[in-house]
Amino acid sequence: MISIYYKTNINNLNMKKFILTCMVTAFSLVSVANAQTNRLAKTTWELEKRNTDGSIVFKKAKPIKFPDEQGKFNFLQFEADKNYHTGNSCFHMMGNYNVYSDGQVEISEGIADMSSDCKEPKAISGTYDFKIDKGLLTLTPVKN
Repeated sequence: MISIYYKTNINNLNMKKFILTCMVTAFSLVSVANAQTNRLAKTTWELEKRNTDGSIVFKKAKPIKFPDEQGKFNFLQFEADKNYHTGNSCFHMMGNYNVYSDGQVEISEGIADMSSDCKEPKAISGTYDFKIDKGLLTLTPVKN
């Protein structure tokens, strides 16, 4: 009788370990899949140039820790929660963005703050094709 109870207890323990392992694996896969679909999350970029065709080129930059730090350069920083920051040393805007699976990002303007002697930088809003290559982010406006 004791050996039957012992075997049943071992089987229950093994089943619990198996279920726990499956749950952890599923959570890990979902986390990895989400991270792969949003390649812009948790990245910071410094403006390199704006082209006449409307495309914008950024180079990879050190993250800015808002609100403790202020950007010293013309920046674009994407957060993990679909919010982004853009601006320079005297202008700051926070808005929303959505990344789509076909390599497009939709950027919406949000709230802004600017010092009185500041010239507002040209806005970055709309839908763009994006490409990340060798530390550069290229945004190309999508033509409707």
